[in-house]
Amino acid sequence: MPQQIPQIADGVRKMGAQFDPNRLADLTGDPMGAVVSLGGCTASFVSPDGLIATNHHCAFGAIQYNSTPQRDLITNGFLAKTREEELPSGPGQHVYVTTKIEDVTARITGDAKLAKMTDAARQKAIERKQNELVMECEKPGGVRCRVASFFEGSQYLRITQLDLNDVRLVYAPANGVGDFGGDIDNFEWPRHAGDFSFLRAYVNGQPYHPAHWLKVSAEGMNDGDFVLVAGYPGRTFRYKTADEVKNYQDFIYPTSIRYFTELINILDAQGKGKRDIQIRNASRVKSLNNSLKNFQSTNEGFVKDHIWEARVAREKAMVAADPSAAAILEQIAQTNETVRKTQARDTIITWIAGTQGATGFMYRSSPMLSSAMSVVRLAEERPKKDLDRDAGYHDRDFSRIKENAERWQRVMEPGSDRAGLQYFLGELQKAGGESDPVVKFVASNGGIDKFLDWLYANTKIGEKDERLKMLGETEKQLTARNDSMLQFASVLLPAVEEMDARENAASGAMARIRPAYFESLRKVSGGNLYPDANGTLRITFGKLEGYKPKDATWLTSQTTLNGLLEKETGKEPFDSPKNLLAAARDPKKTAPYTDPELHAVPIDFLSTCDTTGGNSGSPTLNAKGELCGLLFDGNYESIDADFLFNPAMTRSIHVDSVYMLWVLEVDGGQNLIREMGLTPRM
Repeated sequence: MPQQIPQIADGVRKMGAQFDPNRLADLTGDPMGAVVSLGGCTASFVSPDGLIATNHHCAFGAIQYNSTPQRDLITNGFLAKTREEELPSGPGQHVYVTTKIEDVTARITGDAKLAKMTDAARQKAIERKQNELVMECEKPGGVRCRVASFFEGSQYLRITQLDLNDVRLVYAPANGVGDFGGDIDNFEWPRHAGDFSFLRAYVNGQPYHPAHWLKVSAEGMNDGDFVLVAGYPGRTFRYKTADEVKNYQDFIYPTSIRYFTELINILDAQGKGKRDIQIRNASRVKSLNNSLKNFQSTNEGFVKDHIWEARVAREKAMVAADPSAAAILEQIAQTNETVRKTQARDTIITWIAGTQGATGFMYRSSPMLSSAMSVVRLAEERPKKDLDRDAGYHDRDFSRIKENAERWQRVMEPGSDRAGLQYFLGELQKAGGESDPVVKFVASNGGIDKFLDWLYANTKIGEKDERLKMLGETEKQLTARNDSMLQFASVLLPAVEEMDARENAASGAMARIRPAYFESLRKVSGGNLYPDANGTLRITFGKLEGYKPKDATWLTSQTTLNGLLEKETGKEPFDSPKNLLAAARDPKKTAPYTDPELHAVPIDFLSTCDTTGGNSGSPTLNAKGELCGLLFDGNYESIDADFLFNPAMTRSIHVDSVYMLWVLEVDGGQNLIREMGLTPRM
């Protein structure tokens, strides 16, 4: 965490940092003031005019939003040579700049009444206090605030972020550059992907002028060089108990792998030979494929790296150092067992309703039904006092809900929607049986096929204007519509609310139990712990270093254009654009960017940095504090590092800033190179 940096500053200097590491604790200074969140990805300012560097796959939603079969930006890429040519990223794209972090633990857990409450009531009380703190923080306007839990309820921090909501697409390379290697190379090394794009933040129609921006390095990196990554990692599970890891290994990961695979196959089949449908499904398919490979690697890692056995050993050490830990671990196991009784059905309901369920994963079989669920839940929550509403339905969230409703128009495809929902209704039928209320409702409408005929023939949820009207209507007005999707959403709502109630009770119990668990854990870890990733700003350090994936094999830390040409087939996913291939074979165009040690133009590099999902797009800084690359992936052998970090095998993959500049020149983006304060070389 940024506030922990002063404790380890000397160690960071010894690793190779040539700047004062204590600067990293100042969120409004240089360089941290330039690091931003995109809400799921990380990015950074790289010019005084709000130019933002991030990954191609992080900007993919904006690329897809602006793509049509006639103007296919996904395939061909995009470059704005003037500000007027920049394209809106679409509703719902925000840039968040963290400006303040405060410890508010005492204001949340200091109430003596919490100890006397039931677990469910305790969770509600904690959420209400979090909401109060957020409302207090956001009252001046112009900021987005969040109260995040660290060490699973042991500490609460309030995070204040500047919220910029006018974001535009400036540059994206062709898919054959940004996603070179596709799913085959995803999470693999060696990589040769130019996974980068540029956005721009605006305020009142003018480019935003950040207080700080990163200097982009035009110098290459070398093996052993120091690097730093600052970003917003999403989640890790390094403090889950042996009992919890066992459930991930036995149920959550195998089940998720099966569902990812089935839905990918369904969407691929729907889009076969139909580019318009492929474009509409592109973000979903890309996200699902990424998650599938991630889960497959971790699933293998459970066995390969003996993760459960490592947790058992850790807990034995905990109990040896603190005998009271045995009772704490048992309480955690009992609480989890209550949730697991319904987790098979809850998981399917989550995929059908598009609502966060017991597994904690958020995926949708049907964007249309998910949109209907948002409409119905909003109508139910709106009459309540703001503080009493469920998370995601407060006054502050209404604009986000509307943005999603608008943006989803570009990803709604009724045929794909129906096919995905059909599969998961079949899964619910097998899991829930004939007595399941949702299954009963489907059966009363003639079974799955006839029910789906009715569902898609009698709804206006797919019409943007009607969908936006629905968001402002009462429950009574929605009922009067007799809209099939809204009716089905109302049938699903009790199942979702039952899930939420179970989750609240479990979360309240964990808020009571987990702090004692972490106190015990500290006794066997020397007193120093970093919290699991939770989407908040973090920093990691490392160096360029290869690794040994198997016997007699050493993979070096850098790749070059030579390797790209070796992989090139002219067929997807190894199909670079013609102009890039021509430049790659032209010594006059490669010489200005050729690395003297590699004797070629560098593309990607490996580091020993500790990163995970959410770190995508994170600026990678060299020893001088300059942006030398962007983090975009991890190696296949280390994906299970979300559970267990292995220094010998865990590697992060970055696109080199030198390659970014070379590709920009090849694509005619000299205007952006100059904006970043550099001089084109060709």
